[in-house]
Amino acid sequence: MAAISTQPLPADYFVKIHQFTQTVHRDQYPSIDPASPKLSQKGKTIIVTGASQGIGKAIALAFAKADAGRIVIASRRAEKLEVTKQELLKINPNVDILVIPTDTTSENSVNHLEETVKSKFGIPDVLVNGAGLWSSTETIGESKPKEWWADFEVNVKGSYLMSRSFLRLVGLDREATIVNVNTWGMLATRPTGSSYFISKLALGRLSEAIPLAYPKVSSMSYHPGMIYTDMAHDHPEVLHFCEDTVELAAGAAVYLASPQAQFLSGRYMSANWDVDELEARKDEVIEKNLLIMDLKGEFGSGLFA
Repeated sequence: MAAISTQPLPADYFVKIHQFTQTVHRDQYPSIDPASPKLSQKGKTIIVTGASQGIGKAIALAFAKADAGRIVIASRRAEKLEVTKQELLKINPNVDILVIPTDTTSENSVNHLEETVKSKFGIPDVLVNGAGLWSSTETIGESKPKEWWADFEVNVKGSYLMSRSFLRLVGLDREATIVNVNTWGMLATRPTGSSYFISKLALGRLSEAIPLAYPKVSSMSYHPGMIYTDMAHDHPEVLHFCEDTVELAAGAAVYLASPQAQFLSGRYMSANWDVDELEARKDEVIEKNLLIMDLKGEFGSGLFA
């Protein structure tokens, strides 16, 4: 089935339709510059999945710029992880890097990562679930079940298994952060490619559930921007909108792992939003319980009394 054309829409359509701050960005800016002392990750142990390419790789590089003490990079592609490692060392020769080829959809593979991290680096501080998949492009009736479900395997099961292992290492008494790379698409429905958007919606709910059971663990879900990646290349209908830089996504991930962003735990944000203006709305976000998924409508037995 041919892709539905979205070309008549302006390139910033998805930036503006989901705009929450007056100022929006499509590239990295000083407040999310990972080299900024305000965002320092000095001494922290960071785990990044999907670190062999694209957004995941850029996030790993950003944490090296933020002076992380130890970085664990994981993906299925061992040879590409070695390339990432060398780029990390060029940025920060002092960072300790652990390369762990991992299939995040495999419990045994993720358990191996957990055991290796524990033995080599101890208890981690930050997990970035950067591995993602968007494989199914048809309508539900025309979709291939194995392909449709593959998106859930990576986007939901993989993020769940990684979060599970991370939480087992962290426990209930330590402060830590989980950053889930999500998409604005979790807020929308489309006639095609439904598995990607529905699985990302589930990932958003996972982000909300974690801090309820682990109050000291902050968990956020964020839209990294519309970026030209290999995944985007496989979906030409979105390329018209892909004007955000990968550095925008990477800087936003480091920001979310910083103390000033912890009020967003259990919530969603977009990398396009200006974080200074977002912080200025902190009290409003908390008091009105904004940036969470909810059901629109008026409910309650009192409506019918």
